[in-house]
Amino acid sequence: MAPRKTPPKAAPLRTTPALQWAMAILGGVVTAAITGVVIWEALQPAAPPALSARIVAIEATAAGHVAVIKVVNEGDDTASAVDIEGVLGAEQASATVDYVPGHGHAKAFLRFDADPRAASVTVKGWSAP
Repeated sequence: MAPRKTPPKAAPLRTTPALQWAMAILGGVVTAAITGVVIWEALQPAAPPALSARIVAIEATAAGHVAVIKVVNEGDDTASAVDIEGVLGAEQASATVDYVPGHGHAKAFLRFDADPRAASVTVKGWSAP
């Protein structure tokens, strides 16, 4: 007589823990949200550079007064070779900033013989990178 074969035992049922399900759902929601934001941003029209400049500090040096200029770009596109000009009476000073990123800022420095608190500072031009 042949030996009796015992039927194979059924594998125990494994249930997925609730925390694992919660983390999987959270990961899916975060992934979908990030994907949606990236697609939405990609479909928006790019805004050209919108540059402004203002004096944020003044430093007295042996060579005169140095005005610290903050150049702000409110546009989406980057601006390069940004020309800044400051005028204080008959005196003019200029500087060039290599680039100002979209929604970013950069610093420039202008030297004047007199205290430049009353100087007017403007952005004269820029080029596309």
